[in-house]
Amino acid sequence: MRSSPELATSASLRYVDVWKYYSGKPVLKGVSTEFSPGRVAVLLGPNGSGKSTLMKMSIALVRPDRGYVSIGDRRVDEDPIWARKVVGYVPEDPVLYESLEIVEYLSFVSSIYGIDVPQSRVDAVIRALRLEEHLGKFIGELSHGTKKKVAIASVMLRDPPVLVLDEVFSGLDVESARVVKLWIREKASRGGVVVVSTHILPLAEAVADRVVIIHEGSIKADAPPTKLRELGEELEEVYLKLTGYSAEIEELVRALRG
Repeated sequence: MRSSPELATSASLRYVDVWKYYSGKPVLKGVSTEFSPGRVAVLLGPNGSGKSTLMKMSIALVRPDRGYVSIGDRRVDEDPIWARKVVGYVPEDPVLYESLEIVEYLSFVSSIYGIDVPQSRVDAVIRALRLEEHLGKFIGELSHGTKKKVAIASVMLRDPPVLVLDEVFSGLDVESARVVKLWIREKASRGGVVVVSTHILPLAEAVADRVVIIHEGSIKADAPPTKLRELGEELEEVYLKLTGYSAEIEELVRALRG
C-alpha cells in the first residue's frame, strides 16, 4: 500500500512569531510554538481565540501576515501542496462533495493523494465509525456529525504523518469519540505529530500529553495537564482563570442569588 509522504522522525510542526490580522485587528499575536512527534497536543480556548486560524495555517488555508509555519525544514507557505499531503486536517465544519456517496468520496480522496487503500481497511474504518447504515446516502443527506465522521475516515485511510484536528469530537456519538481517542493515541505512539482542539475538557485530559491554552490570540499556558492542575483543582478551573471567565461566572452566580 502506498501511503502519505514520510517525514523524518524529528520533524515537528512549528509556528514562528506568527501574526494574523482580520479587518485590522490581530487574531494571532506573535505565536511561537512547536508540536513534536510522539505527543498529543490539545488546544483549548474560547471561540475567537485564534485556535482555528492557527490550525488552518498548517496547510496554508490561511497564511500568516508575519512569521511562518514549517514542518520539519520546509515552510508551509512555500510548498502548500506538499503540506496538504503530509498533514491530515479535519476542520470543525467539513466541506465535502455532497453529490457523492460515502464510499465514492473516500475512493475519490484516496485517488487524489495517490494512495492505494485495501478494501479491508476501508471496511474496517467504516465499521469503526459506524457509517454502514449511511452507505447508500449522498453526503448532502448526512447530519453534521456523520459528515464529520466521513472527513475523519478520509484522513484515517491515508494515514498522514501529521494530524491537525479542529473540534474533532464535536457532533460525534460516544462510540465514535472513543474510536477517535484511540486513533489519536495510536498515531502519537507511532511517532506522529498530533494537534487537537476541543471544548470538551474531560476528553482533552484523556488524550493530551500537553495542553496549550490560547486566549485573545496569545498562548496563556503550555504544559502537561498534570502540571496545569497544580494551578487549580481541575483543568476546567485553570482554563477559566487563564481565559478570564472565572470572575464573570462568580459575578453571574452572585446575581442569580439575588
